[in-house]
Amino acid sequence: MSVIDLVYPARGGGVPLDHGYALFSALSHRLPGLHERKDVGIFNLRGTRASGKSLLVGHGTLRVRCPTEALPVWMPLGGAAIEVGGGEVTLGAPRVFPLEAPVSLSSRLVTFKNAVDDASFRSAVQRTLTTLECEATVHVGRRRVVRIAGKKVIGYGLTLSNLSACASVTLQEQGMGGRRHMGCGLFLPTRLRVGVGSWQRGGRELASPA
Repeated sequence: MSVIDLVYPARGGGVPLDHGYALFSALSHRLPGLHERKDVGIFNLRGTRASGKSLLVGHGTLRVRCPTEALPVWMPLGGAAIEVGGGEVTLGAPRVFPLEAPVSLSSRLVTFKNAVDDASFRSAVQRTLTTLECEATVHVGRRRVVRIAGKKVIGYGLTLSNLSACASVTLQEQGMGGRRHMGCGLFLPTRLRVGVGSWQRGGRELASPA
């Protein structure tokens, strides 16, 4: 079963910078069966500008990764208005993109249960790569703390390079670690934006365009 990305235009004002849980909750109200869909990943909103603890959505986007058979579930979101952490976001008609197979992938945040320091995180990454039968050069980024359902969750940014085409697609389809519904463990080609309000090329984080 093929996996694709749906990218919705998103228009709105300010939402919390740490909004993964709030976004998932808002989408779940629109799509009651979303909790049971383990094959879906929801990226954090991409906005126009990040400032302090807020993200100005402006002319941004919402990216969802899902199998093609789930398209009928997601298409009705086009034109919907959702409330995310007290801010309203209106979604447009989505565009569909197939997964690419780049040699380097990045995730702004990967989390594993009980992996709260660099050593335990690296071990969890290696175990996952072995389970998925993927080989990669591992680059661990900065430590991040997010709140999910009122609890602090610790994770790290992660870049995986020197990937084969098969490994690249597998990692995008499967993700890594937990909480994929809340923006964690999801990979994009390293040259694309990987963080809220930012994008990355060659390992350097830059200010996001509109």
